[in-house]
Amino acid sequence: MEEQNVQVTAKRPGFLTVLCILTFIGSGLGVLFSLLGIFGLGAMNSFLSNYGGVTAEAGMLKPILMTIFSAASLYGAVMMWQLKKMGYYLYVAAQILIVAFGWSIMALVFALLFIILYGLNFKHLQ
Repeated sequence: MEEQNVQVTAKRPGFLTVLCILTFIGSGLGVLFSLLGIFGLGAMNSFLSNYGGVTAEAGMLKPILMTIFSAASLYGAVMMWQLKKMGYYLYVAAQILIVAFGWSIMALVFALLFIILYGLNFKHLQ
């Protein structure tokens, strides 16, 4: 009798699926709004340099960092969708950086909530 290769595929829990989808939405919007902030500041800099002689280039750093951190958070969620533990670590690091640079109480509350909820699903990650 031939030996068959049986590939065991881990099934993603429903709760983890919901968390990942919510993170796709939230982090996707974070990337979008950060990019809009970058382009908006770029347009403002262009206007100010043409008419006022000053620029606000120092204000570009925060939207650029938020874009990077939101993209990292989104990628972490994609990795957790694929049941990879590294995604959790990337997500946590990105959320800490978002809170550190964003200084928003709501960002802190949601970051802590999602870190805890993802932590409850950590056992399902490989």
